[in-house]
Order: sequence, then C-alpha cells, then structure tokens
Amino acid sequence: MTAFQKELFTPAPSTVVEASVLDGDFNIPASGITHFDMIDQLLGQFRQREQAIHAAKALIDDAQRQGVMSYFIAGMRLVYGDDYTPSIPTDANAAVTCLRIEFWNRLLSEAKVFEVMPAAKREKARLQFSGIECPPFDESTVRPTLHDLLQQRKTFFAERVDGIFQSLSKQHVTNSPAGFSKKMILAGVFNRDGYADSSMVAVISDLRGVVGRLTGRGEPQEYGTRQILDRLYKGFIGKKAPIDGGAFTVVVHKVGTVHFEVAPEVAVELNAILAHLYPMAIPSRFRAPPRKPRVGSFDLKVERLPMEVIDMLSDIEFRDSFNSLNLYSKSQSSISKAVQVLEDIGAEVSFNRDKSMAWVRFDYEPRPVIEQLIFGGVVPEQVSYQFYPTKSRISKDAAQRLCVEAGKRYCEPSAGLGDLACHLPMATTTCIELAQVRAKVLEAKGYNTVKADFLEWAKRNSDQRFDGILMNPPFSKGRALAHIIAAASLLAEDGRLVAILPASMTGTQPLEGFSHDWSEAYVDQFEGTSVRVVILTASRI
Repeated sequence: MTAFQKELFTPAPSTVVEASVLDGDFNIPASGITHFDMIDQLLGQFRQREQAIHAAKALIDDAQRQGVMSYFIAGMRLVYGDDYTPSIPTDANAAVTCLRIEFWNRLLSEAKVFEVMPAAKREKARLQFSGIECPPFDESTVRPTLHDLLQQRKTFFAERVDGIFQSLSKQHVTNSPAGFSKKMILAGVFNRDGYADSSMVAVISDLRGVVGRLTGRGEPQEYGTRQILDRLYKGFIGKKAPIDGGAFTVVVHKVGTVHFEVAPEVAVELNAILAHLYPMAIPSRFRAPPRKPRVGSFDLKVERLPMEVIDMLSDIEFRDSFNSLNLYSKSQSSISKAVQVLEDIGAEVSFNRDKSMAWVRFDYEPRPVIEQLIFGGVVPEQVSYQFYPTKSRISKDAAQRLCVEAGKRYCEPSAGLGDLACHLPMATTTCIELAQVRAKVLEAKGYNTVKADFLEWAKRNSDQRFDGILMNPPFSKGRALAHIIAAASLLAEDGRLVAILPASMTGTQPLEGFSHDWSEAYVDQFEGTSVRVVILTASRI
C-alpha cells in the first residue's frame, strides 16, 4: 500500500518555502525514516494491543458459548436489581479502529505535522485520522504516509501563512491586498454576546504560532489564545495591548473586530514567506528589512517567554486564599520556567505529592501582574537589567542608616520588587522601575510607581527633591556611579542617600560636596552572584 493521502495531502504546486525556522530536522530523507525508532516502537505497541483486543474478543465469545457470561449478568442483577440491562461490547473491528486513531494521532503529534498546517487543513486532517475511515496502522502505510507529510511541512507552513493573509478583512482598507502590512484587521472575531468565533481564534492562534516558530518560542495552544482574547474583550475594549513580547499590539473592538499592529520585522518575515507562494504578487517594498532601532546607552534585553509558559500562566485559577496551576502533561522545562517567572515576581510556589498541581501564593493582588506577563510575553533579562533582589539582612541595615522619619519624602530608584521600599513609609515613597512587569508588582503592592529608566527620569525631573534615597543600583558598565550621582542631584538640602555598592568603590569620594561613610563588606547577599558589597551613607556637607 502506498502513502494514505487522498485529496488532503496531494502536494501543492507552489514553491517550497525556505524559511530558516523549517531548516534542519524538517529535511528528513526517505532513507532516514526507514530506521526511525519511533515508528518501530509505535508499530510494535500497536500490534501488541491489536492482538490483545482480538484475544479479549475470543475470550468473551468463548465465555458466551459456554454460558458463563449469564452468571456475570445474573450477578449484576443481584447487585443492581432486575432493571439492570447488560451491555457487553464485542465489536473487535470498532475497537481496532479506535486503536488506529490513537496511534495515528500519537505519530503525527510526535512528528509535529499538525502544528505546521493552516487551521482549516489541520482540522480536516484531524477528521481524516479520527473517523471510521482512519487508515491502517501498518508498515506499508505508516512509513510512506509519514514520509510524504514530512516532505510537505514547508509547504504546509507557507499555506498556513497564506491562510492568515486570506482571513484578513476584505471590508477594511487598512488591510493591503499586496501583502502583510504594519496594521491588519480581522473581522467577526467576537459575536454580539462577546463570544469568540472558534475559526477566528484558530487563525489568530496560527498567527501567534507562526511568529512564535520564527522566533524560536514554540506555539500556543488555541485554548491559550482564546484565554488572551477573552481577557482583552472583558477588560481592554478599545485599548492597545502589546502581546507576545511586542510582536503584536492588539486592539479589540466591541463590534467584534480585532486590530493587529505588528512589528515591522514581523511583517517582513511573513511577506518573505508569502513571496515564495506568490513571487510576482508581493512588491519588494513589503519585503524590505526595517531600519535598525537606535541603540541606547545600556543594552537592556528582555527574554521572550515560550508559548507553553504563557499558556500555563493563562491557566492559573485565582482563589481567595491561594491560586492553583494545573501542571498535568506540561513539559518539565516549561514547568521550571513558569515557576522561575512566578518566583521572580514574588510568588511562593509549592506542589502536591505527584507534582501535577502547583499552589501559588502572593502577598499582593497578582492578577494585573499575571496579565502583564500573559500579554507582554517577556521578562527582563537578569544580567542586562542587573536585577539581584536585596536580601533582608543588608536591606534592614541599609534602611537603619537612612534614619527614616514619618512624613518625609523617600525614593527607591531601580526598585525591582520593592525589597528596600518595604522599609520606607508607603504613602510618601516613590519607586522608579524600568521593567514593566516589576513596575506592575510595585503598583499591586500599593507603591507610587513610575515606570522609567531612573537616569532619564532624574534628568527630566531635576526639580524633584527627596529627604532620603535608598537604593541598590545596577553595578555593571559604570552604572552604579551614574545612578548615585543622579540620585544625589535629587536630594533635599538636608537629605541623605544610602546605597548598596560594589566593594571596589570603598574609600572613594564619588559625590562632590557630600560626606562618605562606608560600611564593612557584605558577602553572598544576592542570589546568582558572589559579589562583595558595601553600604554607602552620604549626606551634604
């Protein structure tokens, strides 16, 4: 028997897409599949279970011939009453069909065939491999079918991008007929009652999945995409919301349309793939690479979260006393990353005995912060942001040196999660934090929070004056010195600055016109680094 394709998997005449994301293991030669261990294992397991089905059928038939089954039926009526109606499934062919469906879906999922298909073709493929007409699961069918499907994965991927393009609203002039542009509109995503249309959810999930694949972040589940869309519809109607690490800015409108604004480089990537299907139809200007953004004084990087991690964060169930997260069937790498992300925003995470469920506790209302993670899809990269939370011992020592008084104005620059600000009076303390997600945490804790680069903010707000500044600035690339100089410029005449600094600065006089008092060195005060630090107390002379 040859490859089981019917009309669904007939190779399209379009040019094969050479997208970099599909290189490598996508180019599997036919000879490689012959020795593919996964197929051998699945075929062996299938044969064992098929034999077990026929053996069970023979056993039941033999028991019925000998009249033994009548005793089982009589016994059930003794237990459940005379109204008990026996039902003994004996259709071995139907059972084997269900077995074939299970193993075909396992094989195609392992080979990652479904996930590169456009939504419509994916649904059609699932139906073909999940009905009574499901093809045989044997050597002569499995290998050629899988070979043909793997050979078409690049074409499927291109068709998937084309399916997204064809789904763009034809009634809105914003959508360019020549290719993907910076702004795109999808109509009919929500009905009048606010429920998302399943086919449009699939298209949007495809769009997120294509970009996730291009950026190496994996693919979201359609359910995760539906969760995000529902959150946007319920809480952000008419408001711009960046999602997936800034790959998209989304605006959901009450009439049911969803407006997407994509990063220029995303539109270029999508059009480059479309150009392989329609080489004469996509103008070159739609495929021109965007200009590189201006590089700032410090290379502040963000880490884009894998789609599975975003889906997990979307699944958190919020309760009054605790929050739960179902971990069943999630990969260990995604679980570890999700736990790290939650702990980085101040959560305490514990598990049940078999680690299929996590309990997540916060000391603040976490929903705005979790929404920021789900929509934004990024976390600040630790090294470039120099985020090392301040342990309680050194934070208490630093706060004591500040001599905090009620009613006075205080500031924590580069505040992180507020490990120093927690020692200051909340009502009169301002926290400056660059990372969006940490700024959300500070807001949730009740602090007056400004989301900004402290160095830039200090320049723009040079008229601000604080009675005390408590800080643990970033150390690398001279940032510690730059931060304390900027902070000192914001002190009131009799103000005091207390800063945790690298021990290498001990004995220096970095602030002109200030007295400098240096503490003894502290060691092992920050997780992930063994740097020695000291506390500087500086007051105007």
